[in-house]
Amino acid sequence: MRDEGNGAIIIGAGLGGLVAALALQRGGVPVRVFEKAGELGEVGAGISLAPNATRALIALGLGPELKKIANSPKGMGRKDYATGVLRALDDSTGYQKKYGAPYYQLHRADLHALLVDAVRGHDRDAIALDHDFVSYAADDDGVAAHFVGGAVARGALLIGCDGLKSVLRGLMWGVDQPRYLGYVAYRGLTPTASLPPGYVTPDAASCHGPGTHFTRYLIRGGETVNYVGFARRDDWVDDGWSVPATVDEVLESFAGWNDELRLIVNNTEAGRCHKWGMFGRKPMPHWTQGRATLLGDAAHPMLPFLGQGVSMAIEDGIVLARAIAKHGITPAALVSYETARRPRANDIVERSAARGEQVHRPSDSTDEMSVGLPPDIFSYDAVNVPLS
Repeated sequence: MRDEGNGAIIIGAGLGGLVAALALQRGGVPVRVFEKAGELGEVGAGISLAPNATRALIALGLGPELKKIANSPKGMGRKDYATGVLRALDDSTGYQKKYGAPYYQLHRADLHALLVDAVRGHDRDAIALDHDFVSYAADDDGVAAHFVGGAVARGALLIGCDGLKSVLRGLMWGVDQPRYLGYVAYRGLTPTASLPPGYVTPDAASCHGPGTHFTRYLIRGGETVNYVGFARRDDWVDDGWSVPATVDEVLESFAGWNDELRLIVNNTEAGRCHKWGMFGRKPMPHWTQGRATLLGDAAHPMLPFLGQGVSMAIEDGIVLARAIAKHGITPAALVSYETARRPRANDIVERSAARGEQVHRPSDSTDEMSVGLPPDIFSYDAVNVPLS
């Protein structure tokens, strides 16, 4: 196996791991990404990228390609859950002028493919598949990552981008199980061709009902409606994040909702709906030990109610690469990265949980919640945030 003795070993080829890899490559740092799966591919559905995330991706040179695969909604609205009447509208066309970067919505798999191509464009052998990470050992000279089957990778730093159930996190801080946070999510994709012309207006909209929340928006050039609905549920047994669900099950969870929701869900492509329970962990007081650190959901899993999970991982990758550019491939760089990132990420974890409580009130509240999010979330600049 190739020795990255003077470079970085990344565990996990998800969005966060690939952004970190690309940012490091652009800084001249040798990188190897190890992925447990036997083939690359990101499942799931749509994601939103606020200006804090798109600003970072554009800085990586991905602006033109990102624009081709993403939708920039002309407006984001809030509708009444029972009637479907538009109650508030946020004009998102001014985000570029206000924040210096656009707001995009796209399919998760499209962004993943873009990042894979960019990383392999720097080094066609940068991503190694079929590598199930199990342990590591570090000393003054570097770190060795061990995989099922006996393979060993050596480098100067080890970065865990292996998600909510991070193996590296367990090795560093002790194994603890993610806890169920009281929400179940349902998602699906609906072809716009199956809906009346002009039906999906505005491009993006959300509704808040008693203990429920539903968001839908256009992706893939407006050809597809991505939707995700959340409902309070006291218990959840299956810890899978993509369990098959039926159209009837989704509609039952949103009984009494408007005709728009029912029509979109009823026309889900091939009736393929999925569901998963929302799991998480409390914010961590530390991410780093010596030559190893965590990034993205491995460090700060969060509820999706600020739409910032992917964005936080993107910010992490940019700041990590900047810290290494400043301090070299050293443990000091990881300390600098964590010092800059942990307060921001942990704050978003807590605010996302608070937003969930606000959105999923058990009764039918008629007050007007703000459609927009606090400006400080969008104005954060991972490319220029000060480093210690």
